Amino acid sequence: MTEISPTLPPLPVEQTADGNDRLCGIEIEFAGPTEHETGDLIAREFGGTVKDGGDHSVTVCDTEFGDIGVELDITLRKREDLPFLKESLDAFRGLIPVEVVTPPLSRAQLERFNSVCTALRQAGAMGSRSGVLLGFGVHLNPEVVAPDHRHTLDTITAYALLEPWLRDKEKVDTTRRMMPFVEAWPRALISELVNTTFESLADVMQVFARHVTSRNQSLDLFPLFKHAEPELFDKVFNVEDKTSARPTFHFRLPDSRIDEADWSLLQPWQLWRQVELVAANEALLSALRSAWKTHDAAWFERKSVWVQTIDALLASNGARADL
Repeated sequence: MTEISPTLPPLPVEQTADGNDRLCGIEIEFAGPTEHETGDLIAREFGGTVKDGGDHSVTVCDTEFGDIGVELDITLRKREDLPFLKESLDAFRGLIPVEVVTPPLSRAQLERFNSVCTALRQAGAMGSRSGVLLGFGVHLNPEVVAPDHRHTLDTITAYALLEPWLRDKEKVDTTRRMMPFVEAWPRALISELVNTTFESLADVMQVFARHVTSRNQSLDLFPLFKHAEPELFDKVFNVEDKTSARPTFHFRLPDSRIDEADWSLLQPWQLWRQVELVAANEALLSALRSAWKTHDAAWFERKSVWVQTIDALLASNGARADL
């Protein structure tokens, strides 16, 4: 029996600058059910037809949400420097995640799609904390209000300030911390973001280009950068991996805990919502900026002290999400 999915509280800015509801795509990684078994499960839950795409991938076409992709981790499948994986992917099942990728969904659709977590758990899906080598994640792709909108720019600064706190609250799995996919933003980048008032995303891109050279960040902004400023992106970023342009953030930090009975998409949603709550609170964001400058000047101050500072400021401003 499918459990009732929890309500996802709204983001502080619910619509784009064009007046449309902001959408959010989801990517969920896990081990256990194969891509074909997962495709069949999704079709049972949400309708649609499973079509084999070859190369360890299927598409569940025409679900109530549109087409949903299911594939063995695309990063490893397309590694040309590891030919043995192409020949022996089945032998690595359990270590290489199956990934479910949705189209952009409304908040109501996300609440409905959340039921897939229960169905996959009942089918034996395993998340990051089921084994020491299982570094699986959940990615959120929330649509931006607009690339140059004040809320978008402030969300980037808010994330820079909150990232250590988010890692502490999520208690990111050890294996994922060791893997090169959810790297923390460099301290020098955080300081430059905090000490600069940006008027456009292009200004942010120029700063990022001095500190970040890959998409392997806990918040990957390259898809947004390429969507908003494709010529500038190609000029300032030397990226070997293909970057798909889209008007979204790419939040990669949360663990996949799909096998845990009390876990759902509410957890990663609330982590992201916390960032946007801070971005939408001008006084709180200003207080965090000032506090960071003090913390940054004390080079030997422990990161835990900064986490405690954030805790105190969120509490005093009544701005903490329910994590």
